[in-house]
Amino acid sequence: MADSASSGKVTNNNETSSPNNSPHLAFTTISNIKLHILVQLSFSAPNYKKWSRLFRLLILRFNLKGFIDGTTIASSADDAEWYQFDALIQGWILSTITDEVSDLVLANNLSAHALWKAIYNLFHDNKHARAMQLEHRFRTTVKGQLSIEKYCRLLKNLSEYLDDVDAPVTEHALVLQVLQGLPHDIRGQVQFLHYQNPLPTFLEVRSALLLVEQQQNDSVYAAGAPSTALLSTGGGGNYAGSGHRQDRGSGYGSSGSSGSGGFGGGHGGGSGGRGRNFGSGSGGGNRGRDYPGHNGVKN
Repeated sequence: MADSASSGKVTNNNETSSPNNSPHLAFTTISNIKLHILVQLSFSAPNYKKWSRLFRLLILRFNLKGFIDGTTIASSADDAEWYQFDALIQGWILSTITDEVSDLVLANNLSAHALWKAIYNLFHDNKHARAMQLEHRFRTTVKGQLSIEKYCRLLKNLSEYLDDVDAPVTEHALVLQVLQGLPHDIRGQVQFLHYQNPLPTFLEVRSALLLVEQQQNDSVYAAGAPSTALLSTGGGGNYAGSGHRQDRGSGYGSSGSSGSGGFGGGHGGGSGGRGRNFGSGSGGGNRGRDYPGHNGVKN
């Protein structure tokens, strides 16, 4: 096996590379594989297809595809260059999968090709039974209380899970299921989408549904705004004005002014209800009571 430092090319022949060749670009360019493969393969997310595609793109970038499909093999047990590349790719694989996955595939897989194949088999075992379960869930999913964003993402994830077990969902079927699972109030507003030819894409339908959802939210907000404003401006009406309802006022003075209310004496024309005059004078409190011993009032 040989490589070309200028192009980063690796061939699957048995030629030995020149000792003067510079290190391969794969060794000098990739310092952190997670910056190039942002997806971590796991059982908890439908990301096998995404992970494998990103990995293949990186492998193709450096012309190392033969190490995972098995077409590039060591020329001999002493082919140090081959073992260096194989170890590099194994490290890339193990760095981008979870411990849960690596624990199941690490043993007895001593090459990048064997490791790659074991991971593929792990995510495709019992695929027919899994496909049946996923298909049922996909067909019975409805929006319910989910937001449009979460609802669309759920169906998209289910379609990707099905793709992982070799039961791909066409975009046409995905769009129809998204529309089928909508509640009646939203479905009525996007009924026109059913009659478009060709049918809109998943992203186009998602955008239309998000717009409808936003319009509904705006309508609810607008309907509630006037009553809220009325409450804030009219709520203090009982406390405004000139104190005509200041029952049981706290004035004990002798010269209460108009509107000084109950328990107030004085000479003013107060209109407070049930006032009690503790002082002299002719306060006008309704149903006032004169207490003896003040200013010559008879005992």
